[in-house]
Amino acid sequence: MKHPIYIGTVLLEPNRWMPGKPPTIRVGDWFEAIAAAGFDGIELWENHARLLDAESRRISPLPIAVLNSYAACDDSGRAARDEATRQAVELDARAIKFNLGPDSALRETYATTVRQWLDSLPSNISLLCECHPGTVMEDPAAAARYFEAFDSPRVKAIIHPMGKPVDELRRWFQCLGPERIAHAHIQLRDAADNPIRLDREPERVKETLTALAEEGFTGSFTIEFTEGVGNTPEDVQELWQNAVADLNLLREMLQ
Repeated sequence: MKHPIYIGTVLLEPNRWMPGKPPTIRVGDWFEAIAAAGFDGIELWENHARLLDAESRRISPLPIAVLNSYAACDDSGRAARDEATRQAVELDARAIKFNLGPDSALRETYATTVRQWLDSLPSNISLLCECHPGTVMEDPAAAARYFEAFDSPRVKAIIHPMGKPVDELRRWFQCLGPERIAHAHIQLRDAADNPIRLDREPERVKETLTALAEEGFTGSFTIEFTEGVGNTPEDVQELWQNAVADLNLLREMLQ
């Protein structure tokens, strides 16, 4: 499978940004539908992982490809990182997604923390650093310096390619190289910064996928957010249907 496509369970969670982020979705109830829709795996939000019982984990028809953690990469996040490690091992996850903070003065702290975290993980689990606005990984050149400081090929990058100008997208590959960029979070936004379905602007999607192929991207995708995210109130069934529509268009265009 050249480009596995996962669903991020945080997409379905209306409390994803609420204080305390208490989960309301029991993801185990969605496993069969996720598999039937054609997703290749799951990017499981850490708070959803806490609600999974042993039976749900045992009967999951799809792999937990990525554990989506928000553990801080400083002293305050030690317990959360330990918990993410425990969850990833228990779920047989292939990777843990993490974010660095916004403070460039903590460069050495971040780098040391990531190296220590990686050393604590089994060798079959990698770390995926989300190159996200509002963090020290927002700029490709700065991100490249951090990856050098991590000093391991098992620390990979997540980028957000949809909607970026092609020249900006290509700069990520120029700075990091295609071997470092392992995963892409998929969300397309309109001019007002609202998430929209991919089929609203298929030419933009096609242009992005063409650029990714030309730059040698061989990684996986997660449908991270879609149309309906941020609505008041959110409709979980609408979110699900839009995520499946995004999956289908992405799959069609990748053939």
